[in-house]
Amino acid sequence: MDINELLAQKDKLPNVPDVVKELIQVLSDEKANLDTIAKKVAKDPTLSVKILRMVNSSYYGLPRKVDSIDEAIVRIGFERLKVLVISSGLSGSVTGEVEGLDIKRFWNESFEMGEICKIIAKKTSAVDANVAFTAGIISNIGRLLLHLTTPNRAKAVQALVDEGGNRNDAELDRFQFTSPQAGAALLELWHLPTELCIAVLQQRAPLDHAKPSPLSAVICMAEQMMSARKKGATAKDIVDAVSFPLVALAGIKDGLGDIAEQVVTLESMNIV
Repeated sequence: MDINELLAQKDKLPNVPDVVKELIQVLSDEKANLDTIAKKVAKDPTLSVKILRMVNSSYYGLPRKVDSIDEAIVRIGFERLKVLVISSGLSGSVTGEVEGLDIKRFWNESFEMGEICKIIAKKTSAVDANVAFTAGIISNIGRLLLHLTTPNRAKAVQALVDEGGNRNDAELDRFQFTSPQAGAALLELWHLPTELCIAVLQQRAPLDHAKPSPLSAVICMAEQMMSARKKGATAKDIVDAVSFPLVALAGIKDGLGDIAEQVVTLESMNIV
């Protein structure tokens, strides 16, 4: 099977609003016209409803209900709103059930990955925190793509993983490519920044690539930390679980213990 065969199934691909793609393009551009983007968001009723639902969730703990995008900007700030626009747009890109995948759990765990990536990125100048958050959210978009376009093969891969098998090996056996490769191809199709495409592609083994991406190291570290966190790890356990060559690639010189403490105390995402 070829990745292009998956991408050719246009009716099955996630449908991400153009305004979300536009915002991702300018995440680290300080000169971007964010007011224009905010107005576009406000004019998209479906996206606006999802954003306001998230703003008013218990996760943000606001004292009273927010009723408009403009009010949301005032109450939580534009930086946090940018994150919500991307989160809402991506999580709303697939409607209905996805065969073999708990879509609500998938997106909540994706947002959790995003939060951990952002925590890590705040300790390095090599990676922008907002870009890291977005990278974390979309890091597993390839798995979603496989379930949407080839559910039987995707379920077979998951069955092997559930039995203790290696996901990378299982995907290569069933598809002849991996979900990060499929995810990177989808991001390229959406014309998202090259930095994100490369990071998603390299995420499982950044140091195996000739030009490893610091952002891919952040994603890989976040995955290691999230896996340890699911097992009830302490902050020390999480530090021990991280590959130190990845820490160096991410540009983190100190503060790993603080990162681990924040990961341990991070509230589980439940905003979808």
